[in-house]
Amino acid sequence: MPMHPTNLAWMLAVMGCVPRYSSLPALQPDGLWAPLPLQHVDVAGVDIAYVDSDSTAGDDKTPLVFIHGLSSYLGFWEYQLPELSRDRRVLALDLPGFGASGRPDAPYTPPWYGDVVVDWMDAIGLDRAVLVGHSMGGQIALTVALEHPERVEALVLAAPAGFETFKPGAARWMKDWWTEGRATEASEAELRATFETLVFNRKDAGTERLLEERVRMSGTPAFRGTSVAVSRAVAGMLDFPVADRLSEIGVPTLIVYGTDDRMIPNPVFTGGRTRGIAEGRRPRHPRGRPRLAGRRRAHRHA
Repeated sequence: MPMHPTNLAWMLAVMGCVPRYSSLPALQPDGLWAPLPLQHVDVAGVDIAYVDSDSTAGDDKTPLVFIHGLSSYLGFWEYQLPELSRDRRVLALDLPGFGASGRPDAPYTPPWYGDVVVDWMDAIGLDRAVLVGHSMGGQIALTVALEHPERVEALVLAAPAGFETFKPGAARWMKDWWTEGRATEASEAELRATFETLVFNRKDAGTERLLEERVRMSGTPAFRGTSVAVSRAVAGMLDFPVADRLSEIGVPTLIVYGTDDRMIPNPVFTGGRTRGIAEGRRPRHPRGRPRLAGRRRAHRHA
């Protein structure tokens, strides 16, 4: 049986023969890999791409909705969706600005994204769900729980954004750095170094696939829209932190951090250890349970 190109690329990378993806044809959003068949729905004039395992599976269990992080897309959940769909309904969406969803001229703040998630749930007839969010997706899930508590059964947050706070100077520097064209400027070599040493902190076939997709999308009009979304989303996460509102969360919440996470806390502006961020927020959320995982299989996209 022929070897999948991504698996072959990963083996070459392990052997030191690093593949080059920038010479391959550009990849459009509809060519991104998805763990389940992709569907689309119009939400207030914005095309939302999503996957839905089975509307009849696990009728006695609340559906799980997966919300990806910054500059990621629903393919990020490659391990979780197939496994958890065995006995319950699972769904994941591409947030606007990312993946195969539309790229409107929008603020891309956590409150705006929270309203999009709720409107999307309305559009597909989903009344209530357990929200599973990673990084920025965790901050969005928390925002939904704060602003639309009737729609959230529980929260599962993987390395959520919004817990870590920054001094005004640091926040201003990050906003200034993440211009609306910044994400389009990274070279393939820079992306590989970032993926393997900071963002994912591992090498495997899944990481290689995500790197290939990121590189091949770089020159497309869609990715220019993503670059704008990244810039505005970074500013939005800084402008709408949730750390001081955790006591308002009224649903059971599981918070998972990786002990090897190289992005939380921010190594430049905050320092310290991930454990400090996790445990420091526990008193503010009486129904939250922080857990530290020694190795993450979740991917953090960049």
